[in-house]
Formats: sequence, C-alpha cells, structure tokens
Amino acid sequence: MAEALEGTPGRGRGRPPRFSREQIIEAAVALVYADPGTPLTIKRVAEAVGSAPMALYRYFPDRDDLLHAVADRVATDIHYAPPKGATWQDKLRAWMLTSMEHLRPYPQLLPYIASTRQPAWLPSFIMLTGLLSPLELDDEDMALAISLVGTTVVGQAILATQRAPADEMAPVMREALRDAAPEHRARVEPVIDRLPEAMERLYDLVIDNTIAALETLGGVAETRAGRPAPKQAPLAPLFTSAGSW
Repeated sequence: MAEALEGTPGRGRGRPPRFSREQIIEAAVALVYADPGTPLTIKRVAEAVGSAPMALYRYFPDRDDLLHAVADRVATDIHYAPPKGATWQDKLRAWMLTSMEHLRPYPQLLPYIASTRQPAWLPSFIMLTGLLSPLELDDEDMALAISLVGTTVVGQAILATQRAPADEMAPVMREALRDAAPEHRARVEPVIDRLPEAMERLYDLVIDNTIAALETLGGVAETRAGRPAPKQAPLAPLFTSAGSW
C-alpha cells in the first residue's frame, strides 16, 4: 500500500530546502543498490538524507511516486560504449548484456521500470534507432524492433531476479520425483542436474534469438523494397517473460 499523508507542512518563508528532489532520488538509488532485498520506504530514504519523513512528501506524493522516480533514474543511467568497428549485431549484443547487468541489482524497481509512463528509456531509444539503422526498417518495423529488444531485456531481468536459483530448485524437484514412475525419474533427473548451467546460458540464447528475429525483420524490409532478402536460418522460439518497454 502506498504511504501517503493528508497534508505536508510548509517551511518557513525564505528558508531554503536542505535537500533537493535529485538528492532524494540519488540517496534512494544507493539504498536499493546496497540492500536490494529490503523494501524502499519513505522513512528509510528520509533517514538517508537526514530529514523527517514528512518533508519528502513535498517532492513525492506517496511511496509509489518515489519508486517510479527512482526506477526512472536507474533506467536512464544505463551507460554503454559500443565496440568500435563491430557489426550492429555485436553492438546490440553488448548493449543487451550491459543493460541486463545494470538492471539486475534493482529487483524491486523492475516492475516500475516495466510500467513507467515517463520517457526514462529515451536515451536507449535514441541509441537503438541508430544502432539498428543498417536494417533500413520503416518506422513501423523499427518500432517493433525496439519494442522486441526492450521487452526482452526488461522481461529477462524480471525473470532472472524473481525466479528461485537453479541450484535451490534442483533438490526440491529431485525430492518431488521420488513418487514418479521409474521411467520418468530416469528421463527427468539428468535434466534437473543441468538446470544451473542452463540458467547461465539462457540469456545468451535469448539474445541470439532476438538478433535472428531482427535479421529476419530486416530481410522482410528488403523484400518489400524490391531487394533480394538474405537467407535466414530457422528461428528458435524466443524465451522472453512478460515485461513491457
């Protein structure tokens, strides 16, 4: 439930505030990064900036508003240096890996990042339109391509931070298999043992499939323009979770 107050106290006339909205957001980002498992509250952030909780309501109407602002800051702060001389595929791969590593320390902010209505993703949006320009997509397909990339990154970050670790899942699944038929145990147990390794490989596979889908989309665009489309390998399914860009 969002924290809220009926009103906020006014400060004395002419007295400057002791902190700014930006300082509050920076303090909140630091708190979430240092202790991702502890819920971010108005009280914790107020203590971090040396203020009473009520003073923060001058800047944020409730806790959800604060969390949205902090999530938007995290989304805006993705820093990426494209590899020089690399193909667009390698540049995209590097960006997707960088973005995942940037988002994973902030699990409690990911739902807010996925549902933001602010232009927090605009820097990444601008970068991706340039990075994907070699595909020569029309505006409709460029929007689809960027939506695919963004949804994949955010969705996989949510999946990676919310699922139980594979090395914890495996013993539970093996225990549950005790009552299964022998032929089922023989088939499933070796696969369970490979779950930790599979989870480590999952995002690389997702990136591969995302790039392959974009290459196919580029081939469709070339066909529309009357140019021969390059041959494409068959696409494997995309393993993305339900996130939004």
